[in-house]
Amino acid sequence: MCIAPWHRCVPWTALPLLFGCAGPDAKTPPPSEPYQRVVLYTTNEWPGTAEVTDRATRLAGVPVRDAVQVAPQRFRLLLLCRDQDACRAAMARIAADRTFALGVDAEGRVQIPAKPSRESAR
Repeated sequence: MCIAPWHRCVPWTALPLLFGCAGPDAKTPPPSEPYQRVVLYTTNEWPGTAEVTDRATRLAGVPVRDAVQVAPQRFRLLLLCRDQDACRAAMARIAADRTFALGVDAEGRVQIPAKPSRESAR
């Protein structure tokens, strides 16, 4: 309970609500349209993910989102494509520019279920 006047208490009680929901651990839901998560290996260091996103978007011809630098000269990107063939073509267009990319790999993450189904447990 706050003993100070109400106009001083309200901002302090709202702070956890404001920053708790928008913290760095907040998970973004996957996009509703088809997508392909890729790992991009660049030829040199880039100053930030915005520059990599812009260049990859121009090269791929499809929208690129959620760029994250996972290591030096390695970025994880999300290509928003209409189907798998479009994603493969976009990956090939990025990889074709040898001044930008050393390689582009589709990320094959597999989500393991937390609890196996009854049939598979037998």
